[in-house]
Amino acid sequence: MDFDNKKKKVSGNVNVVCGADLWQDLHELHQEFGINKSDILNNFIHHHYKTKDDFMKVLAPVIRTRLERQIADLKKLEGKVDSIQPVPEQPKKVYVINNNVESKQEANRSQDFGSIDNPVSLERSAHKCEFTDKSVTMVQGEIDSWLHDTKTKGLAIRFKKHGKSYYTRAKNTAISNSTLRIRIGDTKLMTLDEARQKHAQHLHTIYVEGRNPNKIVPKKSKAEKPVQVDKTPKAEEDSTELLDFANLRAYTIDDIHILGRLLGNIDPLLNNCMTKFHNALSKETHRQCLDMFRDGITIAELRQKSFKLHTQYRDDPVTVSYQMLVYRLAKAIYNFGTKAEKEAFNF
Repeated sequence: MDFDNKKKKVSGNVNVVCGADLWQDLHELHQEFGINKSDILNNFIHHHYKTKDDFMKVLAPVIRTRLERQIADLKKLEGKVDSIQPVPEQPKKVYVINNNVESKQEANRSQDFGSIDNPVSLERSAHKCEFTDKSVTMVQGEIDSWLHDTKTKGLAIRFKKHGKSYYTRAKNTAISNSTLRIRIGDTKLMTLDEARQKHAQHLHTIYVEGRNPNKIVPKKSKAEKPVQVDKTPKAEEDSTELLDFANLRAYTIDDIHILGRLLGNIDPLLNNCMTKFHNALSKETHRQCLDMFRDGITIAELRQKSFKLHTQYRDDPVTVSYQMLVYRLAKAIYNFGTKAEKEAFNF
């Protein structure tokens, strides 16, 4: 039996990045006929694709351009080789091995960057400027791109799908071989001065204390339990404490398993997850809520970006309560979450 042919992959999935025009057309067709965008593309490809030659007709100009570029590079290299003069023979050098190996911290001090005064190198960064309150508000960038502050070294802004956030970027090989990235907060929820103060604390933790701030578990604040005169059953007290959703304000997507343990036994929340969406706007609002939470923001920051749906009685946008936000987030995970996210809630 030929095991190699047996294990050979004969089908699979391909991720395709669509341009604005193609995405708009696919979206309109999906809205009009209810057909998934992937199915539309799949049918279109099978309609026009017969053999591999159909692909080669499209790829031929691309391959030709690539080959012409390689030939031009070879010609340049040949010219450089012809102009090189032979190097006269040099006397052999004797090298002495130094057994004194520098520690990682001493190696960091000898570099041009990797210190509390210059935590990261900006030589290769094409996106940098001096941060001001006005520039931070006005600046825009591509998703997952970075903008570095030339005044406060190591302070940067990362652009995401639903906003932008301050980050601390620093290099310390004694902690990590890669550049550290520590999230500070959303640019809309804190001032530039507050971000710089938090950035200074991160640098102190990295270079003075020698610790990675991402691995320091923050202590989540718990609201004081109110004093009750009447004694109630223990189970009833526990459910009341769990229903104080404001205590969850500091949790992020990294705490989804903790959220699942806290919320998995609340019957009204589970019943709400299994109800149908009121309309297309409600469905898209739930999906957007989960997408923003996946960006790493806290539940408190997510609440500032979430609003109640417009009704005939309310025209102005109103921020949702913590309870409504948690219900919306749990329903979004039930309907649109990944396998791991659903397992956290025992869905």
